[in-house]
Amino acid sequence: MNISHLNPKTILFSFSEVKNYVDSVINSGQKRIIVTLNTEMFVDSIYDSEFKEIIDNFAVVLESVGICHLFWKKNRVKVEPINGIDLAEKLISDGYRVFILGAKKENLDRAVQNLSSLYLRSSIVGYHHGYFEDDAFVIDQINRVSPSILLVGMGSPRQEKWIYRNMDRLNFNVAIGIGGSIDVWSGFVRRAPELFRKAKLEWMYRTLSDFRRIPRLKKLIKFALMTAMGRI
Repeated sequence: MNISHLNPKTILFSFSEVKNYVDSVINSGQKRIIVTLNTEMFVDSIYDSEFKEIIDNFAVVLESVGICHLFWKKNRVKVEPINGIDLAEKLISDGYRVFILGAKKENLDRAVQNLSSLYLRSSIVGYHHGYFEDDAFVIDQINRVSPSILLVGMGSPRQEKWIYRNMDRLNFNVAIGIGGSIDVWSGFVRRAPELFRKAKLEWMYRTLSDFRRIPRLKKLIKFALMTAMGRI
């Protein structure tokens, strides 16, 4: 099964499937990326061959309503979106050995503190802020603890490309891009209320809360127009 022009090796449809996949990768000593695919990322992949290559070669979770609808149109299989921040929290709460990379130092420090307090089984073995110039130093920090799961919050597609370009130098089992999740965990950014989440309108709340995100709506509009015109 594929998603329009994308043909990922694996599509994970539920938290339990993700957990089984993560466990199998860890137990076999492999190294894999999970992409939480939303509408913006889909549009990026149309024009970015390297990003498309990353998506096609690894596992994908369908994160947005638009992508789930597109998947249904292509394969006639209905699936519910899985939010990336929920997925990351689930893995943290299950006690996997996690390294978190990204965001400002003060936000990251607060996020780790909050996550450790909230999830008593959590095992955050290391973390580093996302404002660095020396890849080698950060890679060394990650490799010192060899996490089972590497969570990278640098915004897409930068985070996925950073993981992909450094895979041969990194020691981890599963890496996932988590966008702005760290800022939410820190409390510096408020997550959408439950009403917006249930209505699948979390993107709208984020835009209304931060007008700097308005230019990103162009990708959503482009996706809607391309879908309506049958170009996807």
